[in-house]
Amino acid sequence: MDDWSSVLVFGKRPEVGACAIRPSAYGIIEDGQGRLAVVHTPQGTFLPGGGIDAGETPEEAIKREILEECGLIVRLGLWTRRAVQFAYSVSSRTHFEKRSLFIEGVVEGSGPSGSEADHELVWVEPATTVRILSHQSHCWAVEQWRSCDIRR
Repeated sequence: MDDWSSVLVFGKRPEVGACAIRPSAYGIIEDGQGRLAVVHTPQGTFLPGGGIDAGETPEEAIKREILEECGLIVRLGLWTRRAVQFAYSVSSRTHFEKRSLFIEGVVEGSGPSGSEADHELVWVEPATTVRILSHQSHCWAVEQWRSCDIRR
């Protein structure tokens, strides 16, 4: 879906300068014990995921990112939400309009160890997750997921 005009927006568009549009995808991933995966990085704490590469579907991006960041193989579900997060990347020195798709999933197994040395996988209770995530859109997505799932 290419129309992002009606989705919730978090953060503020920069008043001056360009803002790069970055298609992104993130997983709300359960470990089978009710905990969710979060990734600690030098830039903050986030749901696992990231930018969608050219020619890649959001689902492929989430699976690739989770394998790279966490060393996990996941099965994605049907629940999804979309939101925009305005963010500034210090390392890229760029403002981003992150058009993010969030998809639920579960861990199916382990792959090779995560290859991103500055990324640490941590399993957290869902209620705690929303207090520690750095992006408001990630907090919102977890809250939406929690409120929609009758198993919780």
